[in-house]
Amino acid sequence: MARYPTTPSMFFTIALMTALIVFGFTPEIEAQLPAITESESTPVAESSPQQTPTPEPTPIPVSEINALSEDTKARIEVIKKSVRGVSSLEEIRSSLKSLNKDLDTRTVETRALLAARPSLETLKKVEQDWQFAAKQIPSWKTELEVTIAGYVSNLKELENLGQVWNLTLKSLNSGRTSSGDEEIVQDTERDVVNGVPEEILVTARSTISLVRTTEKSVREQKSDVLLLQSQVIKTDNRAEEVLKSIGEVRDEALSRLFERDSQPIWSSAPSGDSVGAVFAKAGNSYRSQLTAIGQYLSGKRDSIVFHVLIFLGFAGFLFWARSRLHPLVESDPELKPAFAVFNLPIASALILAIMLSGQFYPQAPRMLIAILGAAALIPGVLYLRRILEKPVFPILNVLLVLYLVDLLRQITESQPLLARLIFTAEMIGAVAFLFWFLWQRPSSGKSDVEYQSIFKVIRKITPFAIGLLGIALVTGVFGFVNLSRTIGNSVLSSAYSALLIYATIQILKSLTVFALRIRPLSELGMVNNYRSLIKNKVFTFLKWIGIISWILFTLNLFSIRQDLFSFVGEWLSTPVAVGSLSFSASDILVFGFTIWLSFAISRLIRFVLNEDVYPRVELGSGLSYAISTILHYVLLLVGLLLAIAAIGVDLTKFTILAGAFGVGLGFGMQAIVNNFVSGLILLFERPVKVDDFVQVGTHQGELTRIGLRASVLRTLDGSEVILPNGQLISEEVTNWTFSDRERRLEINVGVAYGTDPREVMAILEKVGVENEDTLADPPPRVIFVGFGDSSLDFQLRAWTDNADQWAVVRSDLTLAIHDGLEEAGIEIPFPQRDLHFKSIDEKTLKAVKPEK
Repeated sequence: MARYPTTPSMFFTIALMTALIVFGFTPEIEAQLPAITESESTPVAESSPQQTPTPEPTPIPVSEINALSEDTKARIEVIKKSVRGVSSLEEIRSSLKSLNKDLDTRTVETRALLAARPSLETLKKVEQDWQFAAKQIPSWKTELEVTIAGYVSNLKELENLGQVWNLTLKSLNSGRTSSGDEEIVQDTERDVVNGVPEEILVTARSTISLVRTTEKSVREQKSDVLLLQSQVIKTDNRAEEVLKSIGEVRDEALSRLFERDSQPIWSSAPSGDSVGAVFAKAGNSYRSQLTAIGQYLSGKRDSIVFHVLIFLGFAGFLFWARSRLHPLVESDPELKPAFAVFNLPIASALILAIMLSGQFYPQAPRMLIAILGAAALIPGVLYLRRILEKPVFPILNVLLVLYLVDLLRQITESQPLLARLIFTAEMIGAVAFLFWFLWQRPSSGKSDVEYQSIFKVIRKITPFAIGLLGIALVTGVFGFVNLSRTIGNSVLSSAYSALLIYATIQILKSLTVFALRIRPLSELGMVNNYRSLIKNKVFTFLKWIGIISWILFTLNLFSIRQDLFSFVGEWLSTPVAVGSLSFSASDILVFGFTIWLSFAISRLIRFVLNEDVYPRVELGSGLSYAISTILHYVLLLVGLLLAIAAIGVDLTKFTILAGAFGVGLGFGMQAIVNNFVSGLILLFERPVKVDDFVQVGTHQGELTRIGLRASVLRTLDGSEVILPNGQLISEEVTNWTFSDRERRLEINVGVAYGTDPREVMAILEKVGVENEDTLADPPPRVIFVGFGDSSLDFQLRAWTDNADQWAVVRSDLTLAIHDGLEEAGIEIPFPQRDLHFKSIDEKTLKAVKPEK
C-alpha cells in the first residue's frame, strides 16, 4: 500500500502552453528575422532572389600542389568509374532497337487493322498489346534523366577543377605564390623555371591535361546519352500517337455500336463453299492460331519452366499435407468440407497455378488464353462440385459447355456466318437454361448457410443475365453483330471469371482453415483464443478481394472501366471552395482512409501485443497497458499527421495553427489540458496502474481504465466512478497494490474475562494458518491488544495475495474464529452495565424488584 501526495498541476498546464506557443510560433518568428536583417543591411535588388555567391577559384599554394594533385586524380577516377558504371545504357540501347523493330511491324499491322473498323474486343486487345510493348519507356526516360543529371554534375566539377589548376599554372609561370606577395625561393640544386621547381610545373600540367581529357570524355558520353534520350522520347511519342489513334477508333466504334453492321441472319448469304471447304478453312485457322501460340511460347521457355515448377510445388504440397492432415479431419468432422482442396490436389494446384498465368504470359494470343482458361475451368468445376450442393451443379455444367462452345467459335472465326450461327445457338441455349433455372424452386431441406447465400445471389442476378443475353441474341439476329458480341461475350466471360475467382477463394479459405490448426500458427495465443474471429476476418478479406477483382474484370469486359475511372477521378479531384478553404472529395477520402488505417493498424498491433507478446514476457498489467496506450496514441498522431500531409496541407502552417490552438487551450480549457497532462504522467510515471486497488477520497475499488482525460474506478458495489486524471495526481491516493498485490487483514476479537488468553491466541493462530488464502510468509500473528471494558481484546493479523477477494477472505476468517471459539466453549461477551440507585421510592422499587 502506498500513499503519495502530488504537487498542483498548474505547472504542467503552464509548461504545455509555453511549449505550444514557442513551437507553434517559431516558424512565424523565424520568417520575420530575414526581413529585419535585410532592412538593417544593404538593400538587395528585388528582381533577383538572395543567393549564396559562388566563390571565385583561387590558385593552389605551391606547398599543396602535390597533395591536391593526388586528390584530383582520385576524384577523376571516381568520376570515370561512375560514368563507366552506367551499364544499363547499353541495355536500354539494345532494348530500344528491338522495340523499334517490333513497333515498325506493329504500326503497319495496327494501322491496317484500324482501317478495317475492328470490333471493340479486338481494339481492346490491340491497345493492351501496345501498352505492354511500351511499358518500359517511362522507366528508361527516368533513368536517362538521372544519368544526364549526373553527367552535368560531373562536368561542373571538372570545369571548376580546370579553372583552379589553370589559375595555379598561370601563377606558377609568373613565379609567384597563390597570394602573389611571396617570392619562390630558388633552389640551385634543382632545375627551376621562374623560381618554381620543374617537378611542380610538370605535376600541374599533367593534372590539367588529365582534367581536360576526362572532361572531353564525359562530354562525349553525355552527348551519346542525350542522343539516346531523344530516341527514347521519339519512340514514346510514336507509341503515344498509335495509342491515341486506337483510342479514337475505339470511341468511334462505341459511337457506332448501335449501328447495324451486318445483314440480318436470315438474309446473310452463305459463302458458297462446300462443307469440306468450310472445315478446311476452320482447320487452317486452327493451325495458324496454334502456330502463333508456338511462336509466342518459343520466347517464353523460362516462364514455362518456372510456371510448371510452381504447379508442381502446389501439387506436391497438397499431396504432402493430405497425409499429414487426415488424422486431424477424423478427429474434427467440421473440417471435412475444407479438406476437399487436399482430396483434389491436382485440380486445386491447376487452379492456383493458372490464376497466376498472367504474370508469366503477358499479352498472350487469344487461343492460348482460351486454352489456359479451359485448363482452369474444368478443375474449377470439379472442385466446386465437391463443396457445393447439387442444385448448383447444372450451372457449373452449363458454364463449362458454353466455354467449350466458345472455343469452337473462336476456331471458326475465319467463317463469319458459321461463327455467327454458333454464337446465336449459344445465346439461345444460355437464355433457355436461365429460364429453366428460375423456374426451379430452391431446396427446402437443410442447406449450408454459405450455399443458401450463393443461391440467392445467383437467382437475383439471373434476370439481369437473361435480359442482357436476350438483347445479345436479338441484336445479333438483326445484324448488330458488334453490339451483340460485346454484350454476349462480356456476360459469359464475366460468368467464367466469377466461377474461377470463387473456386480460388474457396481454396484459399480451406488453406486458411488448416493453417490456423497446425504449427506454427497454432502455437500463437491469438490463434488459440480467437481462431474463429481471425478466420472470419480472413474470409471477409478474401471475399472482398474476389468481389473487387470480379467487378474490375467485368467493367473491363464491357470496355467501360477506363472511362469510368477517368470520370470518377475527375469528379473526385474537382476542387470545392468554401471561403478561402479549397478541398476536393479525394482529399476527404484520403484523409478518412488514412485515419481509418491508423486505427486499424493500432488495433492489430495492440491485439498481437496483448495475445502473444505480453504473456511471453514478464510485464505487469499496468506496464503493458501503458505501452499499449502510448503506442495507440502515437500511431494515431502519426496517422493524423500523414493524413494532413496527404491532402496537401503545409505542416508549417499547421504548426502555427497548433500554436494558436494551444493558446486557446491554455486559457479556455485549463481543466481539460490539466487532465490530459495528468493522464500522460499516469502512463509514464505509473503511480497507479490498471487493475490496481486504490482509494481516492471516499471511493475505493479497482482501477479499470486510464484514459487521456479521465480514469474509471470500479467500486466494491459494482458502480463505476469517472475520476478526472488531475484528481489522481493532485489528491492523496491510497494504492493497496502499488508494489505487490498482498494485503494485510486485521480482525479484532473480544472474549469474556476469565478465559485463558493463551488458549484464545492458539485458536486464532490456528484459524489463520489453516485458511488457504492466507500467506505462510509472513505467517499469521495474534496480538493480545489489552483489557477492554467487558472483554479481553485480541487481534488476528494475516496476509493474503488475493487482493481482489480480500473481503471474502476476511469473512471466512471471521466465521472460522466464531466456530473455533464456540467449539472451545469460549464466550464472546457483549457490553454490560451495573446500575446503582442512591435513592428510590417504594412504588418504583416494587415495580423493579421481582415478585417472589
